Amino acid sequence: MSFDTGYWTTPSHVIAAGIGLSILDIAFVSLRFAARKKQRQPLKADDWLLVPATLLNIGIGIAMVYGVSRHSLAYPFEVPAEADGNGLLVATEQISLEGKIQWAYTLMLPLALGFTKASFVCFYRRIFAVNRSSKTNIFLVGMIVFIIIWMAAFFFAFLFQCRLNFWALWTSPIAILEHCVSDTPINFALTITDVVTDVIILITPIPLVWRLKLTSVRKLAVTAVFLLGAVTVLASIVRLAMTTKILQVGFDPNVDAILTSFIYWGMAESGIAVFVACLPTLWILFKGWSWNHLVRVARSIADSSLSSLRLIRTRTSGSKEDLATGYSVNGTSLRKLSTSTPSESPFAADAQLMSTTDSRDIELGRV
Repeated sequence: MSFDTGYWTTPSHVIAAGIGLSILDIAFVSLRFAARKKQRQPLKADDWLLVPATLLNIGIGIAMVYGVSRHSLAYPFEVPAEADGNGLLVATEQISLEGKIQWAYTLMLPLALGFTKASFVCFYRRIFAVNRSSKTNIFLVGMIVFIIIWMAAFFFAFLFQCRLNFWALWTSPIAILEHCVSDTPINFALTITDVVTDVIILITPIPLVWRLKLTSVRKLAVTAVFLLGAVTVLASIVRLAMTTKILQVGFDPNVDAILTSFIYWGMAESGIAVFVACLPTLWILFKGWSWNHLVRVARSIADSSLSSLRLIRTRTSGSKEDLATGYSVNGTSLRKLSTSTPSESPFAADAQLMSTTDSRDIELGRV
């Protein structure tokens, strides 16, 4: 079976993914920490777990960029003339560096994915499992234990793929065939269980939200926030499809695009997962931007250009005096954005949910 290359095997796209996703993760994890500060909430496990996940993604990104700079990724293999076209016999600097990058990638990816999955589940515990003896908490703790076992199992499986003959992975293809077990079953197991756990993590909060005593509209709004995780599921499914195609082709030392594709889609999934894990928390940074407020602002603009100019100027300047006094538009007082309550807007429930994560009212359904 032939392997079709795509944009993800070109040097520019590999570098863009390595740098772009790393910067994206750093930015959103920083915003997550800023959101916690704004909430006046302590940093907990769900926040800190994204730090090693981000560092591991940065490590993969650095390996990708360095591999491209040394022509070990996204460039054709250079087979010496004395090899007579048989790539299995090649032992060049290019092949050696590629083997080292692949080994580092296979060790970092399960850890990065595992830390991110654990962050999702710990975030659910922060919100829903106030009562530590509840079935919800027991289930979520069990999920965390499973994720820890999952990431450790695949880390050590790749670490000892060649037993203690680590050098075989960056010597030559023939050395890998002689001293290492096939990594095809390991990679299949990793990608399949990755998708399954992502789906479970995605659907876990849905029944928990619908148990709360909220209106249907508010439940849908909060559910939509958690369903942002569907982006991660989609990324893992795409990686599963690409990995399946790659592994069906089998190892071919004369096709350089296979390993490049393998690493590119792994970085794509892991980088997107960290980004998506931060999204529910970042709603607090936009607290007060509900539909009711947007409608009021729109009506104000239509009714009084002067009042709307004052409203826009205050939003952009952040004047303490204006925020303290509020506005009066056509005789109707507009509340400050920072003082909205769940009863004012069907979409304020998620802001309250994120800003009162340690309250027992969530567990008792009094959100």
